[in-house]
Amino acid sequence: MTKETKIRQSSNADDTDLRSLKVQIGDKAITTPTKAVLSNNFYKNTKFPDNLLDIQELFVRFDENTLAKANEDAKYSSDKNNELGRQKDRANGCPHFCLSEFKNKGEYWRYPTDDEIDILTNFAYSHSNITPIPSIPKVARNLNIENFQDFLDYLDSCYNSIEIRNKKSILGYIPTVAPIFGKVLINFYLDKGINAFYIDFDGTMVKSRVDTLNAMKVELAKRGYEENSFFHFVNASYGKAINDEKILSARDLLSFGYGLDSLGGIHAGPRRSKEFYEKLKIMKDLPRNTNRLLNVKDYGYYRFDAVKDNLEAVYPQNALIEKSELSTHVESRVKNYLKILNLQQQCIEADNLVQLINETPNESLDYYKSKKNVLDTDLKDLAKNAIH
Repeated sequence: MTKETKIRQSSNADDTDLRSLKVQIGDKAITTPTKAVLSNNFYKNTKFPDNLLDIQELFVRFDENTLAKANEDAKYSSDKNNELGRQKDRANGCPHFCLSEFKNKGEYWRYPTDDEIDILTNFAYSHSNITPIPSIPKVARNLNIENFQDFLDYLDSCYNSIEIRNKKSILGYIPTVAPIFGKVLINFYLDKGINAFYIDFDGTMVKSRVDTLNAMKVELAKRGYEENSFFHFVNASYGKAINDEKILSARDLLSFGYGLDSLGGIHAGPRRSKEFYEKLKIMKDLPRNTNRLLNVKDYGYYRFDAVKDNLEAVYPQNALIEKSELSTHVESRVKNYLKILNLQQQCIEADNLVQLINETPNESLDYYKSKKNVLDTDLKDLAKNAIH
């Protein structure tokens, strides 16, 4: 059986579920809340501040063809390993893990075979200080009462594949499921010595899954693990970025207030047909709406084209990227600069929340209230003693 992830409780907020933990990842301890660094968009000359490099998230998506190539083609395998190696070098050796995703080609969905599971888990294990169970979003979107046991069998196969030669803790995979399945998954993992998890929100907002989150936390509390568990989360939406709204609320950052510990990246692929997105491109200016600048002072994601001529009003003073760099007409460069800049601001805000919990644990709700772009409905949901 795998070794449990070592977790030490640090402090809790009094008025929300915001909390801070000391979590052992490999040979280093990280402090939560934290924002995982993704360095795949970094340029060669990008120097991300060392004090913000708490934990790194790597990501690789496979289908049946690329998975076979990773196993059989020496050059393809070497290129994949080298690329992840470069990403790790850019994060200066901080604790890291590799999320591997299986998404078969075509409209239908299927589980990976036993051989494919072995390739997926081997890849994840080789590039992780804590090994994530591979995600299968196409399958996860089709789970129900009748077929959920098949999903548990898949998780069991992944666990057994890792355990053949395992010297690390395991990061359990939890898709966006109904509360009853969340309870089952928590007990499944705890029975196997797994107390650290990653939740794939698959492009949905965290607040739309609060019943499942609470059901899982209740189950953890029943077994004495409420404060001895770690939740990383990925693909959490802060709203429909394709909307023409000038400002969207930073709901991804609010997720820490629901008791989640580590914010990961956005990797969710398209859920609708190619034809739908072609029509959407005609109706909407996608780059205009998705290129957004985060301001942690007011928790707003600003549509960049709407503020680029008056950046002084919202541009962070401690920004890693100079304002002048964003005047380039190369769209891909602007997009990457914004990703790097927003990542830095998310990391800084996570550190601010650690300080808040330690110094004024009874003022976390007031802190969120001070951010003008946080919605009243979200504040009500975050309040510990709110009546829903």
